Amino acid sequence: MFEGSIPTIKLGGLLPLPIIDNAAYEFYRLAPPGVMAVMIPVGLSEFSAKDVERVFAPLESLLDQLMDRGVNLVAQHGVPLPILIGVEAHDRMIDKMASYTGVPASSTVLAVARGARDLGIKNIVVANKWNDAMNAELGRFFAREGMTITGKTVEVMSPAEFVKLSTKDNMKLAYDLGKQAFEDHPDCDAIYIGGGAWIVEPVAVELERQFGKPVICNQPAMIRDQLKLLNAWTPRQGFSRLLGLA
Repeated sequence: MFEGSIPTIKLGGLLPLPIIDNAAYEFYRLAPPGVMAVMIPVGLSEFSAKDVERVFAPLESLLDQLMDRGVNLVAQHGVPLPILIGVEAHDRMIDKMASYTGVPASSTVLAVARGARDLGIKNIVVANKWNDAMNAELGRFFAREGMTITGKTVEVMSPAEFVKLSTKDNMKLAYDLGKQAFEDHPDCDAIYIGGGAWIVEPVAVELERQFGKPVICNQPAMIRDQLKLLNAWTPRQGFSRLLGLA
């Protein structure tokens, strides 16, 4: 008698930071009814390849926990992790996740790049909290989908610094960086506001209204990409442009 209340799709995710708050809140604002997020924090404490290796050392155990909850897909969340270890190491990890679990596997950086590609983006500007080396590696992921990073607006912050910001302050930071990115690079096709630990989608909607160009952010890209992999995607209206795309 409770069929209408039971999740029909479970999306398993490995999230970078020790505490999950904004990501869960925004997921349930944007995801279609019947879709559940099953999340495990991996506890990244610094932006370094060494720390990424530490948090993913027990990868199989983490995947076992997700599969115990009956997830339909597994995903590595957070762009800093793959851009710290590089394209090749990222690809090996995603392949291992898929082969080990027997379900589709994806990542935030794949979802973002594929979403930008599907929007027809060629020249993209990034707005984020990452250093030059990280943004250079991010460019390699975009390049695989036929895009070039033509500019960046950055305020470098460590995970420890960022998590101390209030939700209001991190949304303001996202807006300020995104607005500056558009103003400094008026010829870009779109901007990508990187970071999954802040609430960005309402910022994307406002910036799209002001500047008339797409704003890509992690949560919409992830939701769309994962449901497309499961052949369960239906465009969502009333949000940022990417969620309205087939």
